[in-house]
This record gives sequence, C-alpha cells and structure tokens, in this order.
Amino acid sequence: MSFSAAVSGTRNTLAIWPYQKFQGHTGWVRGVIHLLGGQQIMTCSYDGSLRVWNLKTGEQIGDAWWDPGENGVLAIALSPDGKKVVCGCEDGAVKLRDIYTGKIIAKWTRHSSYVISVCWHRDCRRVLSASGDGTARVWDVESRKTVLAIETGISELEAVVYSPNMTMIATGGDGIKIWDAKTGKVIADLKGHTGTVYCLAWTADKVISGSRCSIRPIITYTH
Repeated sequence: MSFSAAVSGTRNTLAIWPYQKFQGHTGWVRGVIHLLGGQQIMTCSYDGSLRVWNLKTGEQIGDAWWDPGENGVLAIALSPDGKKVVCGCEDGAVKLRDIYTGKIIAKWTRHSSYVISVCWHRDCRRVLSASGDGTARVWDVESRKTVLAIETGISELEAVVYSPNMTMIATGGDGIKIWDAKTGKVIADLKGHTGTVYCLAWTADKVISGSRCSIRPIITYTH
C-alpha cells in the first residue's frame, strides 16, 4: 500500500498520513494479504470475517466471507498460484478457501488451541500452521492429512515460516527454533530476545525476528 509523507514539526521529523482507509471490520484486523494483480487486498479479523478491498478507492468488493462457526480469523496466507487462501481460526481450525468463491474446500481440526500463523509451501501442495497449543503442523492439501506434527516445547506459538528453499521451518513464541522440514527434528534453538517473538521472516540466508522489545537479524543458515 502506498503512503503519503510530509515533513512537519521540528527538523527531521517525518509525518506520515495513510494513502487509503478501509472501514468495515468490527474487530481487530489480524492479517492482510495482496491478491494477484496488486490492485486488491484481503483482510481477516477477530470479527470472524474476511473482506476484499479495492486499493484505489478503499471500497469493499463483494460481501464479506464469514467463518461459519463465528470464530475470529487470526491469520491468512495466499497460495503461490493465487487460487486459494488458508485461514487460521480462533477455534483451532485451519480452513482452505477458494479465492474466487470464498467456499471452504478443506478444514483441518487437529490443533487444540487458536491458530495464529499460517504459511504455504511454494509447490502449493502443503500448508504450515502454528497454534497456541505449542505445535506446528504441516498439512497435505490433496489428502487433507497431517504429514508432520512438531511439538515445539514453546508454550504458545505466535509465528511460523518456511525457509526459502523449503528445507527448514522457523517457529517463534517465547523463543525461536529451527526445524528440519522433513523430519521435524530441531536444528537450532536461538537466543537473544527477552520478550515474545510475534513475527518471523526469512531472507536468502538469515532469519529476521520481531518481538515486543526488538527486531533482530538472527543468524546465517545453510542447510
């Protein structure tokens, strides 16, 4: 999304105004993704809805997609081919929706607590999820089965992400751990943050983490 910026106040003070405002959700907005083409975004919220917006006008496109269980939708991720969106829900479900119709085409319910983070494998055949139950799970899109369950030892997970080459998984919460994506075995237990880790990103050779207290480029990895 674009932002307008202007200098105001004292020297070197930058004031930033939003380029567009989107109104409709009645609960906290938990996730935002760009849809293919770059002219629309999708948002998910604690109010239990997913909504599509026109970036230029700020208007909602079509009707909201509501979670049938009236649960908050805490995380969303668009498949690499742009055809599906995976949602992490407050009741512990992971739901797969058709991006064109909004119809739920798969639902996984093995997590016992809220699903706070979701991520796609680049081949579109697997989905990764992280839950407040302390587990990360890999789901097969075609068979609808769990193909890997990782007991992280972290009391509440907040973030999960694949490495760029898909061979490793990083999990974050009250700590950061790196896992082998095939076996689920731990590769590294990273230290540094003194607060909960809420987000993770993986560059070509580094994991970057953000917590309540800091942002850190953690370490270089090859695997």
